Amino acid sequence: MLALPAAAQEETAYETWPEVNAFVKLSENSRLFFLGAGTKVKEQGYSDGALGVHVDIFTSPVLKSRLERTAHRADVARNKFVQLRIGYLYSRSAKGSSSKFVEHTPTFELSPRFYLAKHVLVTSRVRGDLRLVDGVFTPRLRFREKVERSFHIKRFALTPYAHAETFYDWRYDVWHRFRYSAGAEWELNRHVVLEGYYLRQRDNRASTRYLNAIGIALQLYVQ
Repeated sequence: MLALPAAAQEETAYETWPEVNAFVKLSENSRLFFLGAGTKVKEQGYSDGALGVHVDIFTSPVLKSRLERTAHRADVARNKFVQLRIGYLYSRSAKGSSSKFVEHTPTFELSPRFYLAKHVLVTSRVRGDLRLVDGVFTPRLRFREKVERSFHIKRFALTPYAHAETFYDWRYDVWHRFRYSAGAEWELNRHVVLEGYYLRQRDNRASTRYLNAIGIALQLYVQ
């Protein structure tokens, strides 16, 4: 498939991604995950939003020797060797948006985790999105590598991280989207975590080739 003309790909978009996540514990190895998110385009207001519900299933801990260090953290996923997530996302354009769409997306993820030296945690995520965009089936596959390290400051925990992600879309039969992000999570207690990050995206098949996004997320944990 032919690439878009270079002149049509030079524009850079600037967006803000606010998000609220809620995690509800079901058992020692399972939980529900609810998501609400939006996209705010610079000087244009909100362009779209999304709602999602998922179930997370975990295997045994990464290493038993790490349990004491992470036992009282809000996100128990850091203790686990493998996480399976199955869910559904509904998203649509805002009323005033110039690009109208409605999307239904069943999703599945598999995320193994490995601890390196100095308590550095590596998470390799494989995600499939079975997207129905305006009734058209457009599946895609995503691979993400994330590296993080937690630091304990009195009763708080600060976790800087960085990750890179690539997207494969069956419409184009090519890896076309690449994301690079860096940010941090600030754990106030076992129930509330604040997250902020910067993300840079390059998409070889989109009319807007480059994207700079600032993400802000509130994470709530019901233990």
